Parts: sequence; C-alpha cells; structure tokens
Amino acid sequence: MQMNRKRWLRLLGGLIIIFFFVVSAFVTLAFLSPFLKNIKSSLEKQNNQSGTSSQTQTLPAPLGEKIVPFNWKYDGKNYTMDEKLYESYYQSYNALPTALSTGTGMNKEWYENQNEMFVTPLNGDTTIKDLAQKIRTLGEEKKLNENQIVEFISTFVQTIPYDQNKLDRRTSGMESITEKITYPYEVLYDNTGVCQDKSYLAYALLKELGYGTSIFLFPNPEDNHMAVGVKCPLEFSNYNSGYCFVETTSLGNKIGMIPELIPKSRVATSNVQINTIESNGAEDAAYQPLGNVEILNKVDGKEYTGIINTINTQKELERLKNSIAVYKRNLKVQKTDIDNQEVDLAKMDKRLNNYKQDGEYEKYNNLVPEFNTALSKVQKTIKEYNKMISASNTLITTYQNISKNFYL
Repeated sequence: MQMNRKRWLRLLGGLIIIFFFVVSAFVTLAFLSPFLKNIKSSLEKQNNQSGTSSQTQTLPAPLGEKIVPFNWKYDGKNYTMDEKLYESYYQSYNALPTALSTGTGMNKEWYENQNEMFVTPLNGDTTIKDLAQKIRTLGEEKKLNENQIVEFISTFVQTIPYDQNKLDRRTSGMESITEKITYPYEVLYDNTGVCQDKSYLAYALLKELGYGTSIFLFPNPEDNHMAVGVKCPLEFSNYNSGYCFVETTSLGNKIGMIPELIPKSRVATSNVQINTIESNGAEDAAYQPLGNVEILNKVDGKEYTGIINTINTQKELERLKNSIAVYKRNLKVQKTDIDNQEVDLAKMDKRLNNYKQDGEYEKYNNLVPEFNTALSKVQKTIKEYNKMISASNTLITTYQNISKNFYL
C-alpha cells in the first residue's frame, strides 16, 4: 500500500512537470509569433527583390489609360491596331526586379529562371493573352494560315521601334541606375525596346497562341544578343535545335534565317541586297556574324512549317544572285572589249580621213574594207552586250520582286 502511494505521487509529479512545459511552450510561441511573422515578411521581400516571386503581386486598379497605336506591314499589306494600356500597370512592372540575384552564378538555370520571370505576367494581367488573340483574329480575318500567323506576330514585334538610345547608353558605359531590361507590358507601353526586351514580347505572344517556343541567347560580350525560336521541323531548324530563328530587332528578317549584326546599331539583318552580292566584300566587313548560342526555355507546341517555303525561296534568290553576278562579270569583260574595239575603230577612221585629205585614195580604198569589218564586229559585240544587259536586268527585276515580297 505504501509502494502504491509513492508510485502515484511520482506519476502525479511527472504530469505536473509535463503540464508546466506545455503551458510554457504556448506562452513562448505566442510571444515569438510577431517576430516570426516579421522574419517571414522579410524573407518574402528579399525573395521579391531577387525576382523569384515577383509575379505573386497583383495588379493595381487600371488607372491612367493610354491608347498606343501599332502599325506594321506583312506580305505587302499594312495593318493597324490600337491597344489600351494603363500607367498604373506600367508602373507596377517598372517597379519589378531588373534581374535575378546572381548568388547561384549565371549558369543555364539562372538564365532560364530570369527569362521566365520576364515573360510571366503579373497576377490578373491578361494584356498579352488578349493581344495575342487580337492579332490572331485579325490574321484569320485576312485568311492567314497557322504559318502566316507566326510571321504576322514576328513582323508585329519587329516593327516596334528599336531603342537605339538605350543601347547607346549601355555600350557607352553611361548606363543609368534606372536602365533595365523591360517586361513585355513596358515594351508595348513605351512602343520601343532592344533585342532582349522585344524577344521576351515575341516569346510571350507565340507561347500564348500555343506555338513551340525557345530563347536563343548569345552570351559572348561581342554578341550580347537575344532572339526567339519557334518550333519547326528538325531538319530545317537552326543549330539543329528543333527551333527556327526569329529575329525581332528589325523588319525584313525572315524566320529561320540567322542574321548578322550591324556593329554600330547592334540591329540584326538577314536581308542581303543585290549590291552586297555584287560587291568586292568591302560592305560585308561591316556585318558581324553571331557566335556561340545557348538555347533556353524550350516550350513544346505547334510547329511552324513555313520554313520549307522560305528555304526554297532563299535558294531561288541565291541562284538569281549568282546568275546576276556572272552576268556582271561577263558584261565587264564585254564592255572592255567594246571599248578597245572602238578605240581601234577611231584610229582607223582617223587614218581614213587623213588619206582622203591627202589624196591617197589607194590607201584609203584598201583600208575601207578593214574598217567596215571592224565596224561590223563592234556593232555585233554591242548588240550582244545590249542583249546581255537585257537578260541581266530581267534577272535583277525578278530578284527584286521576289526579294521584296520575301522580306516583307
């Protein structure tokens, strides 16, 4: 009986101790709760500043309405569209992070995360979704097929003016503290952007319409360029990636054609003109080929097959350019021959006049057949030369007509 009583006392004491610790834990938790909330809030703020959760923000009320007109050209036709945008939305995007934290290093994963941050809209913002559908609807009204819709979007973004001032500030080392990569909404609102800004807009629009997309990044300092890829047949794709190159900096760049950079402006162009082909190479030195590429943020989706027609047309243009170059070389040789023949003919004509004036009619009569033969020869050569010019001009006209439609 004595042993049972001691056992109960020990058990009661243990229960009292446990009760004491439980109560203490609740009191401590209640006391620390405000501090824990502050720590969580601080961590979330840091997370937002590094760009990892910026799209958790919600848009403010739509204030400061702005109508931005967009005018662009596709397949020889002009198009126009007005877009209603808001300053309050613009300011929200403008306040977002300009880049991810580089704590993990600027590796492929870092680049992909940063790209994703820029192409992801804020909660509640349907601007890109609505704009993509408006562009599709406008294209369908004009009986454009799926391939042409991709090209339609490409020319829409290409026509947005290139922000040369922004590039100049960057390349001159005078980039201000407010200089930043801009989000697609900002590109639309400002109606301008550099290659990275405009590429994000094109990527977002194509992805929204269900096309397979990717980012082509050229990280080398001498390139510092970005473009978009759209899914296409592997055998026709660029860099054997399964995606065709979409250059956004300027109008005239065909999908699937890798451009070269104009060093001063950093605008990319794949529109090779006749005078470039006929040149001795001096103009070519002004263009800079793109270097190493990283293919990022691949998204599967609908395939663009218009590249097949593009390649066939490109081959035809190349054939025409080569033929024109041959004509030019032959015309140059022919013109030299004509000039030499005309010089010889002029000398013979002078001798004939001298013989006639001096009364040396026998010499005059002996030279006349030779003169007539030379005259007939030069006339025949000139006729062949003019025929060659006509054929060359026909090829040049054909090239220009195909090229005009091809690049626009």
